[in-house]
Amino acid sequence: MEKNKILVWTAAVACCCMLTASCSDMLDLYPEDSISDPNFWNSVEDLELYADYFYECLPGAKGPGADDESDCFVNEKPKTWIFNLETVPTSGGGWSNNDWGKIRACNYFMARYGKVKGEESRINRTVALVRFFRAWEYVEKVKRFGDVPWYETELQVGSEELYKGRDSRKTVFTHILEDLDFAIGHLPGPGETKAGNMHKYAALAFKSRACLYEASFRKYHGLGDYEELYREAAGAAYRVMQEGGYDVWSTGNPESDYYQLFIQEDLVSNCECILPRIYITKLLMQNNTRQMEESYTGMSRAMFEQYLCADGLPAGVSPGYREAAMPADELGKRDPRLSQTIDNPSLPFKILSDGTTQYNELPVIDTKYCTTGYYVMKYHSPDPEQWNLAQSTLDVFIFRYAEVLLNYAEAKAELGECDQEVLDVTVNRLRDRVDMPHLTETVGFTDPAWPDYGYTLLPLLYEIRRERAVELVGEGFRWDDIVRWKAGKLLEAPKSLLGMKVSDELKSKYADFNRELTDDNYLIVYPDRSTRVWDDKLYLHPLPIDETTMNPNLLPNNPGWK
Repeated sequence: MEKNKILVWTAAVACCCMLTASCSDMLDLYPEDSISDPNFWNSVEDLELYADYFYECLPGAKGPGADDESDCFVNEKPKTWIFNLETVPTSGGGWSNNDWGKIRACNYFMARYGKVKGEESRINRTVALVRFFRAWEYVEKVKRFGDVPWYETELQVGSEELYKGRDSRKTVFTHILEDLDFAIGHLPGPGETKAGNMHKYAALAFKSRACLYEASFRKYHGLGDYEELYREAAGAAYRVMQEGGYDVWSTGNPESDYYQLFIQEDLVSNCECILPRIYITKLLMQNNTRQMEESYTGMSRAMFEQYLCADGLPAGVSPGYREAAMPADELGKRDPRLSQTIDNPSLPFKILSDGTTQYNELPVIDTKYCTTGYYVMKYHSPDPEQWNLAQSTLDVFIFRYAEVLLNYAEAKAELGECDQEVLDVTVNRLRDRVDMPHLTETVGFTDPAWPDYGYTLLPLLYEIRRERAVELVGEGFRWDDIVRWKAGKLLEAPKSLLGMKVSDELKSKYADFNRELTDDNYLIVYPDRSTRVWDDKLYLHPLPIDETTMNPNLLPNNPGWK
């Protein structure tokens, strides 16, 4: 079985992995021809060097397609997963050598760190980092496959555990919480470690995210045992809110602060940044702005319609509301986050070589640049220095305080404990940044266009989910939200496949308008795909054929996959 090869690491292989993380440091310590297990596990510095390897688990700049697999964006090429065009893979599929590699490396460390003598608190700090990343990796496994085998020991060739079946996601998540709680208890505070290093508030932010995901999945997929996890999610978020010293970043400019938040060179000093991915000229750079120009994607009409009017009411409820014929005029009627998220004549597009600033007077409708007319500008800097290929140095968020606030609000709402005080320290803090009216616990309206989740919700939960969609759009959260809420029906909404509404006045502004429109004048992205039918099997990925063939204990495969 292939896993025999991938679950057993020799010391030489482990050290090679460490070399990929910090090659020069490692070579300073040991000659290349003498790297071996016996002469490595001797000092706390050895442990720290090994643990640093795991930072590559953390995400960097995600590019313009972070939410393409959702109802929020429409990529030029249909995403095969959400169109149910994929089959059970022969191999790989998230279950390959590399996919289990970090977990193997964590367990390898756990089997050896006890050999090192030294300051106990410093050793525990390093163990905490490794256990955090083991939890991180297992959360991704549970999200992808549901039930997976839990391994916490170093396995040998022929170990019976290599052929074990899958443990239930509840069992695995119990172990995940044990790892996270150890990490939170022993990681340093943010001021006690280097900028960009893991610390206890980042671990708490991740715990709130992971527990909210698992609680929601259990509730909406009918698995039970979810209330305590909502409490864990709320408790972790609350600790960040009370102890961390973070805040919603604002300069007092509601018309630009949200946009400016995502194009900053230095997030280390930003009060909203819990943990940044730091980019440095010539050392580590990214390509977001360059990719954003030729994005081949765009915000969907369904997502566009989630934005409230400037009076805090939905379009279908706001008195006298009527959609403007010109998109730029429409934006002035909406939540200011919309005009700071999609291209429009007031948002700088690029600073040219002669120092002048380019603005796009009309929506871009070339599918190479934007499929829907709603050209996403989040993470898109006009600074020409950021446009060079793979040379952008804008920091990006790994954990952002806004997400923690939304996690707290949602968990409290699911527990029936979200009162006005909770809303005022969470959702309404985010609305204050853009000078939007506050959300009240009574909501005060029924939106005829609330999304069809396949079930009904209390009005407050509808609005908290709306707030999450708007605040976090383009940050890569939407697919996880769809899965945990069992909300695949959102992908059946016709407008999740369509772009902007094109009035006759707007059409007349183009010298050569050649995009196809629906009968009611929405941009068509997929002329041969007017509908999308959801299949519940897409909530989980299948295990590959080679693994289930070699180890029948892994069967049955996930529901709907044969």
